[in-house]
Amino acid sequence: MTRDYPAPVEGLVVEHDGPVLRLRLDRPERRNALTDAIVQALTDAVEAAGSDESVRVVALSATGEHFCSGFDLAGRSGGGEKPRIGSTQRRMRWQVNRLVPTFLETQTPIVVACTGATMGLGLHVALAADFAVVATDARLRAPFTTMGFTPDSGGSWLVPRLVGVARAKELLLLGREISGAQAADWGMVHRAVPADEVAATAEALVQELAAAPTVAVGLAKLLIQRSTTVDLERHLADEALAIELSSRSEDFHEYHRSRRERRDPGFTGR
Repeated sequence: MTRDYPAPVEGLVVEHDGPVLRLRLDRPERRNALTDAIVQALTDAVEAAGSDESVRVVALSATGEHFCSGFDLAGRSGGGEKPRIGSTQRRMRWQVNRLVPTFLETQTPIVVACTGATMGLGLHVALAADFAVVATDARLRAPFTTMGFTPDSGGSWLVPRLVGVARAKELLLLGREISGAQAADWGMVHRAVPADEVAATAEALVQELAAAPTVAVGLAKLLIQRSTTVDLERHLADEALAIELSSRSEDFHEYHRSRRERRDPGFTGR
C-alpha cells in the first residue's frame, strides 16, 4: 500500500528511491531556511511515509553548504492588516507545531545529514530525527532569546531530554553556538564526522535501515518515544504489545529460518 504525497513545493525535493524516501531542502541561496509551504510539505511527506509500506526509511539532506538556518522570517514580512492578538499561537498549532511531533511519532526511521549552519527550526528538525549525522565543524545554535523571543516547535522539549537541563539552559537561554563535534560529545546527535564524510556516513546508515526488520525497528522507535511520557507499568504493557506484533512479522520468521539454514537473513520489511 502506497500513499499520496504532497504536491511539489519550491524548496523541497521529494524522491522515491526503492525503500528510501529522500527529502532534500533546496534553498541554498537562503541557507535552506524553511517557509510555511516547506514546513507543511515536509510534515505531510513524513506523515505519508509512516503509512506507506513501500518506504522503510526516510533520508533528509540539504543542497549546498548549510543544512538549515531556521525559519525564513523575511518571507512573512510585508504589509496588510495587523492580525489579531494571538494569531501566531493559533497558526502554529496547525503549521510548525505539527512538524516535530510527526518526526517523533512516525514509526519509519529518519536519518538526517547536516553540514554548516543547523539553527533554530533546522536544529529542531535534526534533533527530532532518529539519527543525525553532522559535520564536526557544523554550527548548531538555537538563537531565539538573542533575537528577543522564545524557542518554538518543541525545541525546549527536545533539548533538555537530549543534553540535560544545565546544558539546555546554555543553549536555549544564552543562545550559545556549539560545533557538531561538541554536540556528539553531549549525546545530542548520533555522530559527528568530517564534512566530506557526512553524506557517505548518513547513506550507510540509510542503507542499513532500509535492509532492517522494519516492523521491529518501527515498534522499537515507538517504545522509545512513549517511554518519556508513561510510567513503567504502562511501558511494560506497551512492550508486551510490541513483542506480540513484531513476533508475528514475516521478518521475525525469516530470521529464524536463516538461523536454521545457516545464512544471513533477508528482511523484506514485512
